[in-house]
Amino acid sequence: MKSLKVLVIDDESVICNACHLVLSENGHTVDSCMTGKTGLLAIEQGAYDVILLDMKLPDVDGMEILMTVREKKPAPFMIVMTGYSTMSNAVEAMKLGAADYLAKPFTDDALIEAVEKACTDQ
Repeated sequence: MKSLKVLVIDDESVICNACHLVLSENGHTVDSCMTGKTGLLAIEQGAYDVILLDMKLPDVDGMEILMTVREKKPAPFMIVMTGYSTMSNAVEAMKLGAADYLAKPFTDDALIEAVEKACTDQ
């Protein structure tokens, strides 16, 4: 399994820290941002293999970030995360280019499986 460069965009520090801990223990490099604006800036400046994106951020809607990233950088494998999981949200996110969808709370195994799927889908 190759090491992936992962960006977590979530306004909950617990989620950012947990993703960092779990993924770094599995050999991946993890950066995190707690606002949509800093997340977009990080995406513009960095080359990420996987982006874990919260749908409900305080400053920018996750769907808007998804659309913006897909227009500018089609390469990253994007996984949306949300505590407000509905089928319509999942379908809309997939239509906008999300590769996977994690409903909060998710297990460490579900996180690892979703992220490492990026290696096989690229």
